Amino acid sequence: MSIEPFRFLHTGDLHLDSPVEGLSSEAPSDVLALLRGATTEAWRRVVRTAIDQHVAFVVVAGDVFEVASPTLLGQSRFRDGLAELGAAGIRSYVVHGNHDPLDGRAWAPSLRFPAAAYRFGTAPGESVPVERDGREIARIHGQSYARAAVTENLASGFRAHPAAPFSIGLLHTNVGDRPGHGNYAPCSVEDLRASGMDYWALGHIHQPGQVLADPPAYYCGIPQGRDPGELGARGCYIVDVDSTGRATARFEATDVVRWHPLELPIAGLADDEALQAACRAAVDRAVAASEDRSLVVRLRLTGRGPLHANLVRTGYLDDLRLLLNEERGTAPPLVWIESIRDATRPEIDIDARRDAPDFVGDFLRTVATARRSGRTTDPEEHERWQRVLREAVHALFEASPRGRKYLAAVAPREEALVGAMLDDAETLGLDLLVGVEDDR
Repeated sequence: MSIEPFRFLHTGDLHLDSPVEGLSSEAPSDVLALLRGATTEAWRRVVRTAIDQHVAFVVVAGDVFEVASPTLLGQSRFRDGLAELGAAGIRSYVVHGNHDPLDGRAWAPSLRFPAAAYRFGTAPGESVPVERDGREIARIHGQSYARAAVTENLASGFRAHPAAPFSIGLLHTNVGDRPGHGNYAPCSVEDLRASGMDYWALGHIHQPGQVLADPPAYYCGIPQGRDPGELGARGCYIVDVDSTGRATARFEATDVVRWHPLELPIAGLADDEALQAACRAAVDRAVAASEDRSLVVRLRLTGRGPLHANLVRTGYLDDLRLLLNEERGTAPPLVWIESIRDATRPEIDIDARRDAPDFVGDFLRTVATARRSGRTTDPEEHERWQRVLREAVHALFEASPRGRKYLAAVAPREEALVGAMLDDAETLGLDLLVGVEDDR
């Protein structure tokens, strides 16, 4: 069946009014102002994208607000965006999710929903036609949350209208019990297929991406990352539907600021001046790749080199961060180095020291043997060394309440004991032992 081609925008999880989270040090006022206004500005960019791309309509897949009783500012900004869309001839269709359920105050009585915007209620099976020039081009099926903790499978109640030229399912849901998000309105990809929808516009998971190819099902993700766990470009999807009913989605970035982890090896850097120059160059490369977004940078220094001795000095990293931030200034795009972490190792000839007949050599040989135990095919040898390692960390993991508190996330699994934890132990041991030698 031939249909009339059209284009629409899929967004959601705006989380207006979100607090700034995850900062490890006090941010200056200009950075805080940028972060506090980022979700609102990202929504403005979504609206501008819809207008610039000449979409027929916009669908919003829940969690417009961060809390069930949003601020007047957040509500006003959302309403203004919907009104701007309406003024451009673009209708919008909204469902509510677990953060802004309809039993909360997700829409204050004194603020009227714009005429060109439609909000789905909680009734299952609700659908509305989308018309252009008096002809139906699509039908949208949606359902809002009546309360925050919806545990029913709402997707199972969605069924495409048999006469609709193109059917869109609009829902805030966790498909396949994805980790890291509440399992609200849980469903499976089989539920999505059984609905007969031609496109699923999903919300709730903040990482944008495709869930299913047939029918196309996408999480739009969050338009603006709000903490260091929400990395990379964030935005919305522009969906083109051709005359055969085939939907093609493309991602459009709308974020204002990005959280950016950055690693810099110190090998080959001879002095403090070389380190600062290398840090500047690494940040400049990150800025060039960020599409003119502002950046909050977490810098991690790695590798071995003579600068390791400087980096472990009290206050050195704080001074380095301050100097780099002062040099960047506040000219847009704003770049703020939020933290610098030292993960470097002392400059030392490991192979030579491992062969030395002293305590350092004995320590390094023990570490090397422990590493080999993780790769040995001899079960008795493997178990012997695992027992030695488990006994070595027993006091931290079992006998010390403080150890359990801080090390719960890295329980003494075999892969941890012969992996990164062992590498860190070797580095720390070398730092302490070589430092003792230097003090003599």
